Amino acid sequence: MTLAVQSLTAMALAVPSVLAPVAAADFGAAPTAVGQWVGFSYTVAMFAGLASGTLVGRHGPVRVLQVAVLGVALGLAVGAGSHVALLLLCGVLLGTAHGLVNPASSAILAVAAPKRVRSMVFSIKQTGVPVGGAVAGMLVPVLLLWTSWQAAVLALALGAAAFLAVLVPFRRLYDGDRNLDQRLRVRGFAAPVAEVWARRPILELALVSGVYSAAQISFTTYLVSYLKIELAYSLVAAGLAFSASQFAGALGRVLWGAVADHVFEPRVVLAALGLVMALCAFAVAQFTAGWPPVAVFAVCVLYGATAVGWNGVFLAEVARLAPEGRVAIVTGGTQFFTFAGVLIGPPLFGAIASATGSYGSGFLVIAALPLLAGAGLLASGRGSAGRG
Repeated sequence: MTLAVQSLTAMALAVPSVLAPVAAADFGAAPTAVGQWVGFSYTVAMFAGLASGTLVGRHGPVRVLQVAVLGVALGLAVGAGSHVALLLLCGVLLGTAHGLVNPASSAILAVAAPKRVRSMVFSIKQTGVPVGGAVAGMLVPVLLLWTSWQAAVLALALGAAAFLAVLVPFRRLYDGDRNLDQRLRVRGFAAPVAEVWARRPILELALVSGVYSAAQISFTTYLVSYLKIELAYSLVAAGLAFSASQFAGALGRVLWGAVADHVFEPRVVLAALGLVMALCAFAVAQFTAGWPPVAVFAVCVLYGATAVGWNGVFLAEVARLAPEGRVAIVTGGTQFFTFAGVLIGPPLFGAIASATGSYGSGFLVIAALPLLAGAGLLASGRGSAGRG
């Protein structure tokens, strides 16, 4: 259930990136401007995540997930309108939906997942992000062969609305432990961040997650436009490369979760993933029209397996380190840092690409971020974040 909701919200946020090469002109913008929309959406998601812990405590995690699904349906429906104001409202709705999911899901999985396979269970749930992106990369270009992009987005909105009914039976299983005395107050928004800030092992992970998410979202936001505009790939071929990278990320999340459970410390796994994704970003920056398509696809797949594959290990380790009963709150606090990276990454990438006239330059700069973060995580040592 949590995997399905995660996939749905991720798919919705990936749709504008896939549509950017063909829809941006209808808004009077260049395709690179999609980075600004992504940054805006994740700004909303940051604050939604801070509220999610309180909402989970008061209404139950499944009810919160239902609100997220409703936000996806309404956001896509609104986004089908070819007006900038509607596009901003779409960003508010989709960002809110995405921000609510992780704290609510973690509250369920922290109880349900056996400790010996916690990283893998969280990673399986987190495969929803690349799976959702892969669905968008395959489905949207195919829909465009038969209809306009506006009609395609409306069709996705209807599908999201229908999914609401699927969640109803889960309320009886997971929403029984509610505290109606909890209230959502303005000062409460700072509490999750303050709790993360006070716990150094969690804070280190949160800061690394911000860097990794900047690299991840820059890759997923601009890959299709890069392949289509600079390498002259068709939208379908670019969408397939994007989808392949997302599926690799989904498989990588499960694999890295198993590795973190049984082979290496979670922090070591996270550090290694950062170093490899930095190498992949450097390789992507070297793409030219003369590269064999199979080589381009291979690099995209490896980049996806690492840059998209780290999240489950991260969330499982946060859940392990969080005090009992505080998983949703602490997850919301770490998510603030994670989404801060999303806020910074795409606009920075877009500005570099616009200034240099090359998407490759953006990938080259982005490569430095996970390189530094991964090396820093290794240098910091395990400390109190060692395996427990």
